[in-house]
Amino acid sequence: FGSRIFTLQANLLVMRALLLGVATAVGDFSAPRFTVDLDKSAYDRWVPVAEEIIAKRGYQYTWGPLHAWLESLLPRKVWEELEPLWERVLKSYPADYQDESRAFNKWCTEKGYNWTLGQNVMVQLFYEVEDACTSIVAQHSNGTIFHGRNLDYGLPGLENFTATVTFTRNATAVARGTMYVGYSGVLTGQHLTPDGSASWSLSLNQRFLGQQVIPYIPTVEAFLKGVQNIGFTMRDALINEPDYATALPVVQNKHIAAPAYLTIAGVKPGEGAVVTRDRNGTSQAWNTGRGTWEIAPEKGQWYRLETNFDNWWPDLATDGRRKAAHKLMDTAGQDHADLETLRSTLSTSPVLADDTTYTALMHNEAGWYDTIVREHPADVQREVRALMTKRVAKKLEDLVSWYRQQPWYAGAVLV
Repeated sequence: FGSRIFTLQANLLVMRALLLGVATAVGDFSAPRFTVDLDKSAYDRWVPVAEEIIAKRGYQYTWGPLHAWLESLLPRKVWEELEPLWERVLKSYPADYQDESRAFNKWCTEKGYNWTLGQNVMVQLFYEVEDACTSIVAQHSNGTIFHGRNLDYGLPGLENFTATVTFTRNATAVARGTMYVGYSGVLTGQHLTPDGSASWSLSLNQRFLGQQVIPYIPTVEAFLKGVQNIGFTMRDALINEPDYATALPVVQNKHIAAPAYLTIAGVKPGEGAVVTRDRNGTSQAWNTGRGTWEIAPEKGQWYRLETNFDNWWPDLATDGRRKAAHKLMDTAGQDHADLETLRSTLSTSPVLADDTTYTALMHNEAGWYDTIVREHPADVQREVRALMTKRVAKKLEDLVSWYRQQPWYAGAVLV
């Protein structure tokens, strides 16, 4: 088995070079790779990563544009008024994630970047801000499982602080994922094993309900009641759950703050599914049987694909990405269900959207994980961002109004 892993990894090194050759031709690039030691303090594990990114990319091209965008959404005095609310949200986080949020805020303060603590906490709502995604799990005709995803965001600066992060504990690599550094959650990742392979992987898609993005108020209410951030839940599962069989019940049942789709892939034939999540468990999926929608190669259903719409809806009720992706996968066929087919599908418009920030490709059995950071013309980014800014500003205004109506609200004083 060890020699099989070695051969797979060697072959995939060649594939990585080929994939990067394609990506570089259109201005895309491979995400930088970092190792984060979970045995270190929150500050010591993350600040070296942030400093290296600043040294290579500059604040003005990374967190600077994101901070300016946050400041444009609300007046500074309102951000300061919201500090007690964000303190409450932060205190609802598990201790390790509280520490990481405070560590990043400490670093920002030391650097003179003038972030409020609340703005740093707001960054921990990356999934809940507004995004679109495509995730695919596929089984080759030889039984090999592959997993890929696009993550679409219009937030400024993300491409320059997107990274592939390997987590270690006791000097052993335990998980790997694509992260926006400063956001502690993992929205795409895999669990690592001592032999260098991975045993399972997971990707998150936002779930649009009634074709509308998630409002902030019920999500913040869930946080205040102790429900964990979905990105934190995913990171914990990827670090701690040893295989697909143990991870699937967590993916299906763990309470989360917002509805979602979770695409999970393993290493054995048949280990692949899209799980449609309500906040309190797996969706009933209108009795379609698609709450947990597993691959079924014996029935010719060798892949599952999810965007941001309930997969039992007709294509006419979606935005076109799903229909296009299905056509590409069906044309390729199961004999070509591999990393190249996933890359090609995820790189073709409209599956590749104007605001896709990265494409991740995973082959767990070989321990393969690659993140291609996507770049887009500036005029396209401005148009996408303008539409998103209007929607996010409205959701923040609604949150401010809700906050001012709470019995524990007292101006800018936490009571």
